[in-house]
Amino acid sequence: MANEMMNRNDFGMFDPFARLAENFWAPLAETENVLKTDISETDDQYQVKVDVPGVDKKDVKLAYRDNVLSIKVQKDSFVDHGDQDQNIVMNERRYGSLQRQYTLPNVATDQIKAVQTDGVLTITLPKSKQATDNKIEIQ
Repeated sequence: MANEMMNRNDFGMFDPFARLAENFWAPLAETENVLKTDISETDDQYQVKVDVPGVDKKDVKLAYRDNVLSIKVQKDSFVDHGDQDQNIVMNERRYGSLQRQYTLPNVATDQIKAVQTDGVLTITLPKSKQATDNKIEIQ
């Protein structure tokens, strides 16, 4: 039945319209495999929110070094062992490794906090109290 649904136009895998649609959207396909992130800044801190749906917090690695926040996420494969008859019509969930880096200067590294709730990783990076503006007087 699944094969009948996929081939109902009798073109099968060689459907020229399907190929045209795939080629049209191809430039946007790369953005699908990126950690979607929002970063906000106040006088006191940066707040980073990253979408990590379906990822366990043990599979997320965070590091802050040389003013750069690094986020690495490892998604394991989505193998459906319950489908013994191979009746899967479509499989779009992805797996693999995703990584992003953000330059966020002047962070108090000992006060960074991260919480993962409902598929969103929220990282709070308090700014250090050191003077960040260096005024140079011309003589």
